[in-house]
Amino acid sequence: MGRQSRRRAGRRLTDSVDVKPESSILAGEPLRVYRTLPARVIGWSMVVAAVVLTVLTVVDVAGGHQSRVLAPVALIAGVGAAAWVLFLRPAVTLYADGVHLTNVVTETTVPFAAVEEVTGRWALELRDVRGRTHSAWAVPVRRDMVRRRSIEDFAETTRRRGREGVTAQGVMDEVLRAMQRWRLDGGERPGEQAEVHRRPSWPALLVLVLALALAVGALVL
Repeated sequence: MGRQSRRRAGRRLTDSVDVKPESSILAGEPLRVYRTLPARVIGWSMVVAAVVLTVLTVVDVAGGHQSRVLAPVALIAGVGAAAWVLFLRPAVTLYADGVHLTNVVTETTVPFAAVEEVTGRWALELRDVRGRTHSAWAVPVRRDMVRRRSIEDFAETTRRRGREGVTAQGVMDEVLRAMQRWRLDGGERPGEQAEVHRRPSWPALLVLVLALALAVGALVL
């Protein structure tokens, strides 16, 4: 009886993936949004620089110092648009019952019921029950300038992890804790019925195409 009810629940989850938008796949509350500090600094710096340079270019043209404004403005706007797509938009949102990956041009929703393994070798990576790996652009692995010694003890490694900021290792730990809480609260173990929902992000694709068109236009104007 219990096995049949779990199968029915799994079929309902699979059906919901096919007909419902991504926001309704995860019913749990959002716990945290992860973005690295360097990505935010670089992204906002590029956007602010693009705005400032655009204003300065318009002022120069208005003052008669130069006559062409379209080419530099197009190039600057393209750089600002690319900065949003590559640095500011990507994020990882942790929910009480799953993870949503906002990558450069894709959106991926991974319910905990579909997670087989969570790793952080190259980036935050979620391997589902079908053997597919879903990586997070926004949460890369931490790169050490100096190779760590193997004799470092667990306590020191744990203290350093807490100071590292948003890295694949730290976010992996938080995802595993949230998944453990979800299972203790009655969540099912990974099964073939659970589905991962992935789709292209059309706004990001349009902005990226616009940025490329502006850069090309700046070269030919």
